[in-house]
Amino acid sequence: MPDSRRSPAFATDDWMFEQQVRAELEAEAWRRLRVQSRQPLPPPADAAPAQTPVESPHRTGSTILKALVRFTMGAAASYLAFIAALDSQLGEFEAWLAVGAAFIVTLALSMFSPLRGAVHAMAETMRWVLVVALGVGGLWMFFQLSA
Repeated sequence: MPDSRRSPAFATDDWMFEQQVRAELEAEAWRRLRVQSRQPLPPPADAAPAQTPVESPHRTGSTILKALVRFTMGAAASYLAFIAALDSQLGEFEAWLAVGAAFIVTLALSMFSPLRGAVHAMAETMRWVLVVALGVGGLWMFFQLSA
């Protein structure tokens, strides 16, 4: 009976002391790691001079203009799908399914590399067309109001 009242082996004073020592060693190792990670690494001696990264044209430009170009492309594809659906005498529901599918597929395809360049070029062209149109419109308004 005295054996059944004995404390389990994992809760002895020796075991608890061992766990305390392990915890303190681990805490010290974490402290050392934090101190080492704060110190900047010396630059490698044979490192080449840093080159300025070339910006991807897909990451530059106006996001709104690119969105308008993608929407216009999707609308044009939807219009063509609508004409094709009516020409092939599909029902009204099937025609609208074709329109929606054409719009979504065109938007998805405009995110891939071949069309991304075209979207960027059309967005830049649209920007300059808007600048010129606003300039000409402003001149026209000025001359109309001054007369």
